[in-house]
Parts: sequence; structure tokens; C-alpha cells
Amino acid sequence: MKRYVALGFLYFFISVISFSQRSFSILQLNIWQEGTMVDSGLNKIAEVITTLKPDIVTFSEVRNYEGKDWTEKLIAKLNQSGNNYSGKYITGDVSLISKFPITDTKVIFDDTQFDSGSITAYLLDINGKKVWICPGHLDYKYYAVYMPRGYTGGVPDWKMIDDGNGNPHPVTNIETILAYNKLSKKDEAIKAFIGFAKLEGDTPVMLGMDMNGASHLDWTEKTKDSFDHNGLVIPWNNTLALEKAGFIDAYRKVYPDEVNYPGITWPAYPTGYKKKVSWTPKADERDRIDFIFYKGNDLNAKDAYLVGSKESYAKGQKIKMDKFKDKWLYDDKPWPSDHFGVLINFEIKN
Repeated sequence: MKRYVALGFLYFFISVISFSQRSFSILQLNIWQEGTMVDSGLNKIAEVITTLKPDIVTFSEVRNYEGKDWTEKLIAKLNQSGNNYSGKYITGDVSLISKFPITDTKVIFDDTQFDSGSITAYLLDINGKKVWICPGHLDYKYYAVYMPRGYTGGVPDWKMIDDGNGNPHPVTNIETILAYNKLSKKDEAIKAFIGFAKLEGDTPVMLGMDMNGASHLDWTEKTKDSFDHNGLVIPWNNTLALEKAGFIDAYRKVYPDEVNYPGITWPAYPTGYKKKVSWTPKADERDRIDFIFYKGNDLNAKDAYLVGSKESYAKGQKIKMDKFKDKWLYDDKPWPSDHFGVLINFEIKN
């Protein structure tokens, strides 16, 4: 009898643990001008989501062309295929869809009138747990990660800095690079986001975004001779600010080894696109610029994947991304974007 009682307590204990531990997945996806750059872009994006079945998707580069709500169109397309997503566009150039109820929304940052990005916030009820999920897309016009590679970052143009012999002339002064980076509105967006998170107290907050910038966790002593970093170790200010505010880079949480798991998200090779999306034909521009950050004692990133064609560009030439140990999903199907996606599986503990 005592044995059965003990077993009963054991099963009860296991059931309590199982109930207290919940999981969900989130996909960050830059949809490249909401899929208009490739044939049947909306259908291709819907197919990515239908195949991977993420619980939450944060979108960058939502444009609502011709005054039509792209998020509504996508949800209708998904639900036709038996999916069950809700979501809505708030403002800016980002949006979100979710399998969980959305109970509140807020605008954190919006400077899209000058094409300088936006961050919005959606409060989700994840099986009784309130979590803020924030899609973001930051200023691309001062793309400072090109400067160490010998190219200007968008202002005044996207041209090569000629060394006088027709080759790139890298900018190697770190203060110059960071000063150029700060001319963008990235700092303002990240500051606004960190301020929002502070106001929310103990409620977990997540940020899925195309930062259009690099991470200090990738431009390290170990990688200074990789991807045309040209010997530089750069303390990129925006990811440092997030880290100092207590936010965790989900991909680096799962894969702290930046050498074997570089997590490259730019540029991706879009299937069937006849032009090159490479902007530095004489340099290796590959970088990790799409992120999922999170903060909250109840959250833990368990698994991380890159999503897409597994083909990128190095010095203007298409290259297969099979040299590294990153785990890939959806690498055998047509890919509709010039960015790879990032998918993270999270667990929630009471």
C-alpha cells in the first residue's frame, strides 16, 4: 500500500512539473518588402509558416502597399490552409501573428516617416502567462558594418571606398565606425525599447527584429579575421545596451560559440531572384543582423535554428552555408527573402 501511495505522489509531482513548464516557438522574419520582390511572395511566406508552424512570428519590412493591410492578407491565407493565427498591424513597418490571444498593444518607437524603423509591442497570453512580444525593424541607412569591409553604409551612398587601385579600403578606426552607427536612429529605438521594458516590471519582454546592425558577441577576438572583419573587435553599442539592460541574445544563449555557429542572417539567396542581393562585390558582407532578445526569469531559450535557403553571398558570389554547425530549417524549399529567418524554441517555468 505504501508503495502505491509513493507512486501516486511521484506521478503527482511529475504532473505538477509538466504543468509548470510550457514551451512555445517564435520566428523572426524579414519578409523583404512584404514578399513583393519575388513571384507569389505572399504564398511563399505563408508556406514557410505553414511548414514550420511557429507559435509566434515577428515580421520586419511590412509596407501595406496600396493601402492594403498585409497582415490581414497573410492571416486569411494561412487560415485557408487550416492554420489558426490572429494578429494585427499597429503602425510602422512591423507586425505580428500569434496562436495565442493578444490582450494589449503599444507603440514603442516609430520613425517610419523617415524610413528609420519602428518597434511595437503585443501582450500575449501564453497559457496563462503574460509576455510582451515586440517586433522591430531598425534604421538601415547608416549600415556601419560595411565600413570595416571597405564600403560606405548607405549615406551618402552604398559604394566601395576605393584604395586607389580599385579595391576596398577598410575603415579600421573603431570610434569612426561607431560614430557613424550612432548617426542612425538605432540608438533612439533601443533606448525607447529598454525604457518600455523597465516600465513593465516583472512581465517578460521579447524583441524579434532586423537590427540592420551587428552584435558585439560576433565581432570578437575569435572572429577578427573572419568575414572581412579586417582584424577588428567592435563593441557594437546597441547589442551592448540590450545586454546591460538584462536582455539575452537567444541565439547566442543556445550557441555561445560564434566561430562554429556564426548564425549568419544576411544576405540570403532568394530563390528565383535574377539579381544579386549582395552589396559588396569585393568583400565578404555576411553577418548576423536578425535577432531575438528576451528578458524574464521565467523564460529560457532551448533550441535555435536558422531558416532559409542556406545559400548566401561572399564577395559577390553565391556560397553554400554548410561550412558551419548552425542548425537549419526549410533549406530545401523556395526562399522568398534576402534575409534568413531565426526560430527559437522557448520554455516557460512558473
